[in-house]
Amino acid sequence: MKKLLLAALLLFTFQQGFSQKIDKEKMQAMYDAIKAAGIRHPDFVMAQCMQETGNLKCKKCCLRYHNLFGFYIKGNKCKKFESDSACIAYYKTWQDKRYDKWRKKHPKSDYYHFLKSVGYATGDKYTNELKPKVAWVRKYLTL
Repeated sequence: MKKLLLAALLLFTFQQGFSQKIDKEKMQAMYDAIKAAGIRHPDFVMAQCMQETGNLKCKKCCLRYHNLFGFYIKGNKCKKFESDSACIAYYKTWQDKRYDKWRKKHPKSDYYHFLKSVGYATGDKYTNELKPKVAWVRKYLTL
């Protein structure tokens, strides 16, 4: 029983800290840009951005190249973009090339399944990391 209470307390503390350390205005602006680009499932895509960039604060990730979604090129190198807008446009093109074909085969599946099916997410670990971020986006941002 003590372990269960401790786990619940740690989870609550983590969730509180998670939501307090995030710059909501910056996240809202990024979400709005993602949505304005016509990207499907912008709540999931914003969560991907949060995951891949450490809530837009990462200093040692692909963010320094305006790579908001962790895209890699040959040789396992970060794909470089001229701007955040260019990266968002790339995601839109990337999604458009894959989504409709996938949706026809999997009409009842969710976006987590899409990410796994197209090789963006390599396993359940990524999905499990993304779920609380999707929940945060839905709770704190104006959709």
